[in-house]
Order: sequence, then structure tokens, then C-alpha cells
Amino acid sequence: MGLGCCPHASTITKIFTFLKNMDVPWTPLYAQSNKSGNVSTSESFTATWTMALTVLFTVAVFAFEHYLDERQADAYKKTDFPLELEDTVGKIDSEKVPDVKKDANGEGDKSSGASDEKTDSSKLDKDKPILPQLKEKFDKSQKYGTDKIVFGMIQSFYGVVETVVFLLMGFMPYFWDLSVNFGEQYFGWNESENEIKISLIFLAITSLLATFTGIPWELYSTFKIEKKHGFNKQTLGLFFSDKVKSTLLGFVFGGPFVALLLKIIDWGGEYFYLYVWAFTFLFSAFMMTIVPVFIMPLFNKYEPLQDGELKTRIYALADKLKYPLTKLFVMDGSKRSSHSNAFMFGFGKNKRIVLFDTLLDQVDDDEILAILGHELGHWKLGHTLTNFAITQIYFGAAFFFFSLCFTSDDLYRAFGFDDTNRSIPTIIALTFFFQTVWAPVDKILSFCLTLFSRKCEFQADEFSANLGMAKKLQTGLCKISLENLGAMCPDPFYAMYHYSHPPLVERLSAMINMEKKTQ
Repeated sequence: MGLGCCPHASTITKIFTFLKNMDVPWTPLYAQSNKSGNVSTSESFTATWTMALTVLFTVAVFAFEHYLDERQADAYKKTDFPLELEDTVGKIDSEKVPDVKKDANGEGDKSSGASDEKTDSSKLDKDKPILPQLKEKFDKSQKYGTDKIVFGMIQSFYGVVETVVFLLMGFMPYFWDLSVNFGEQYFGWNESENEIKISLIFLAITSLLATFTGIPWELYSTFKIEKKHGFNKQTLGLFFSDKVKSTLLGFVFGGPFVALLLKIIDWGGEYFYLYVWAFTFLFSAFMMTIVPVFIMPLFNKYEPLQDGELKTRIYALADKLKYPLTKLFVMDGSKRSSHSNAFMFGFGKNKRIVLFDTLLDQVDDDEILAILGHELGHWKLGHTLTNFAITQIYFGAAFFFFSLCFTSDDLYRAFGFDDTNRSIPTIIALTFFFQTVWAPVDKILSFCLTLFSRKCEFQADEFSANLGMAKKLQTGLCKISLENLGAMCPDPFYAMYHYSHPPLVERLSAMINMEKKTQ
């Protein structure tokens, strides 16, 4: 079928006409041939249009996501409490039974006592109905969401401008040549014989640049927005300490990983993608093993949960579900933020559960059990292994298609690596493959994974509900959302595209409807 028979032929023609009017094809300001004069004369479609199409795709994705951001920003301008959420939480409150447990001495439980001691009216009162407290926090939630979305839109605009400018200015070939010169001058490394070592210099330079350009955004987000809304607890010293640690860890683990990856690609021949696939699988398993044990404790303190009824009940729940729980920790998340969370990790029969100390302050013991029932549901239903398998399949597919493009020199010469007397560095080939050919695929797959994640969340909610903890899971989710100023009326399209977890009202409604069916 010719182009003229294509139903979108006129649109495609308009696009290319527009690009020609913009003096396309574009070439980067800095190119390797500027110095050597050994310029590629290829006029293939790839060499001619790749730069323009990459810029066009980058801007198109930004425009689409900016449109969704605008929709979400409009949602945050609403002043009326959402009726569906009011109706749903009202039903939960009407069915809530006051529960004040007594210990052996006849005293109230620890969580209730902590609640009584609170004098800050902005804090959650665990014993009062949830709906009035949600309504009271609605305006704060909307303002918090507005600040975050506006900041995100500005940051996204900067990001797309930076990306396009870097492409058109030829920063990649410039930094590569800078790395080559640095390696030759200080270490005597030759580009053709020491490509992997030069690649590590290149990654160090670009990583440090990305770190420095990102710090102002992180500082504003943490010490302006999060602090303004009462979440940030960390100091500047802790912030920069974390930044130094994470940067050093990136070099310690990222450097050897990249070096081995490049070596395998060079050694593996025609089927190198199979060896790379196996290597990334082993490295993923290795990192999943050591990160919780050795790396995470560098940033937070993990202490065993104190002996008591909660600990006993959590182990009982794990035994009931055949979950091989070996350790139960409380993490001092409160030293950085008042946001809360809980997660599980570990391989085989060495599983561990971590509770944020903020979570223990925000919900009662029964609600913690219900939340852990949800998390254990992910494990019992195979979601954890499924996500790991999907990740490995993703890497396998990506490296297979990379192997098909690896020798397409025109793809990389379009971005300034156009010296015909120099080979294309593997790290550059990888970078541009994921930035050009694979970028549309990655966006589609990411959206599909978001939808899959939302489905898994509903299933995990149902799993916890089937354990007889539906009511407590509902109130627990409400309290966490309330304390974290979660979005109460998100735009449906924004939520569908971005949210890996369904909005609160959807999860609550699903559980209520499920209860009705079982009655």
C-alpha cells in the first residue's frame, strides 16, 4: 500500500511539510566531524530525520502530559467536597464500631493513648468519625496538590527544554570527546583500546551534571513545598548527606555494572542480548538481596518491632498465609518526612516486613493488620513474582531490539557522532536507542504496567477483605490518605495515566460493593 492509500497520509504529509519549514533536517551544533572533517555523507531516512523525530516525540509527550497536568490542576481548584467520596466514607463511618482495647491492667491501648495526648488539631483523631476530618483537610489537600502539580509542570517544562537543547547543541558528542581527551591526558587511555574506561568517565561526568542540575529542584520540593505543608522533617545536612551517599553508591555499583554490561556486549557476538539478559537478571536478584540488608540501613535506622500484641498478631497472620516472615522492623521514616508506608522484601524463606514509625502513629493495630493483609495479598497472589518476571521480559525484549539497531551507524551519526573514522561507542548506542527507537515502546509499556498495577491493587484489597479485614482496611486507607493529604478528587484521565494505585474512592467503593455481594 502506497502512502497515498494511507488514511493518515495527509497528516503525515503535513508533519513533514512543517518540519521542512522549520529548516529540518536539524543537525547538532557540535559534531565530531567539526574537528576531523571526516563527515558522513549518508542521506538515509534515519540519518536525515532521526533528530527531528526525536525532538518532535519529546515535545509531543510533554504536550500530552502537560494537558493531563492542566486537567489535574483544574481538579485541585474545586472547592466542594466530592459527593461520591462523602457518600462512601459516610457509609464507612456509619458502620464503624468504637474499639478501645484494654490491656491486663485495664488501660487503653498504646495507639489510643497516643491519640489522646495529641494537642495539634491538624493531627488525625483516631477515635472520631473520618468523614468530618476528611472534609476539614479537603482544602489543605487541594492546596498541597496544587503546589505539587504547579511545581511539577514547571519542572517538566525545564526538563523538556533541557533535553531538546542538549540534543540540538550536541552535548552528547561534546561530553564524549571531553571524556576521551580526559582519559588520554591523565591516564593515557586510547579511545579504541579503552572504550569501557572512557565510557565510565563519560557516565561520571553526565551523572554528576544531572545530579547538580537536579539538586535545586529537590531542595525546593523538600524544603519549600513539603515543609510548607508539614511533611518535611529532614535538615539540610541530612539532605546533602543522603545525596553524597547515593552518588557514591551509584559509582560503586553502577560503574562495575556498566563495565560488565559493555564487556558482555563486546564479547557476546551476534547473540549478545541473551547474555546481557542473563546478566541483568542476576544483577537484579543480587541488588534485591543486598539493598535492604546493606544499603537501606545507610539511610535509615531499622529496629525490631517491640514485643507485644501487634507483633504477635503480625506473625500469626504471616503463619496463616504461609509467609516465611523472619524479621519485623520499624523504620525511622519520621526523620525525613511524616508520610507513611509499609513494605516487604526478601527471597525464599527469608522474608522481612518493614513498618514506618509514622504508620504506627497514624492507624491502630487492627488497621495495620488489614494493611499488611493487603501487602501479603500481593505476595500470595503472585504479584511480586509477576512484576519481577515482567521486568525481566522487558529487559530481554529491549536488548533484543537493541541488537537489531546496534550496527545502525546512521542512527547515532544523526546526533553528532558522524566522524567516519571513529566507531560508535557502545554506551552511546545504548543511550540513543532508549532515547529514540525504544522511547515510544517504553511509554506504551509503562502505561500498560500502570493499568496492571491498579488491577493488582484491587485484587490485594479483595484478598485482605476476604481475610475478614475489609472494614479496617477501609478506615486504614482513609486515615493514611487523610494524614498524607492525598488527592480526594483526582482527574480521572490524569489518575488513569499516572496512578499506580487507584484513587481512594474507587478502592473504597470496590470493597463496599464486594461486601454487598457476599451478604
